[in-house]
Amino acid sequence: MASFNYLNPQSTQTLRQGIYEFHQAEVPENDASETVTPELLADIDMHDAIHVLFGCPTHLGGEIIAHVWTALGTTVPLQAMHRVNQHQDHRSVLAEIGHRHLIQAWVRSLPQILMAVIRALQMKRRWPAENYVAYLDQRLCDLRHEFKIRIPPQSSHGGRSGAALRTVHSS
Repeated sequence: MASFNYLNPQSTQTLRQGIYEFHQAEVPENDASETVTPELLADIDMHDAIHVLFGCPTHLGGEIIAHVWTALGTTVPLQAMHRVNQHQDHRSVLAEIGHRHLIQAWVRSLPQILMAVIRALQMKRRWPAENYVAYLDQRLCDLRHEFKIRIPPQSSHGGRSGAALRTVHSS
């Protein structure tokens, strides 16, 4: 897997730079953001910011951990997450991945899920992800310190790159 600076707990990149780097992991011909309905684009952009700030890799397991961080480490209401998850574009991506593969990924991710839950509960306060634009020019290390976001070192992330929600694939 390529090494991404935003996955470094001490990254001095700004959130904007981290999001740019995150997008470089995408395979352009699989970029679902070109085909999803416009009402999901803002949610996808916010979700990308969550991936970067919370150091979630771009494989399916990283996607799962990003959802855990969203639910427990941000101020995003669960109803908003449910609204996105029920949208036909999101459901189509999940159907392509397949239920069996999703369940296997969740089971394999249980240790990381538990660690994310514990670390989210130790945060100073939840990050206001709905207002991520206000944080774009702040350094990741400063934001992580301010909110007491502890992410695992880069070496503990496995898998190959390619954003699971933004791009459509199952690995």
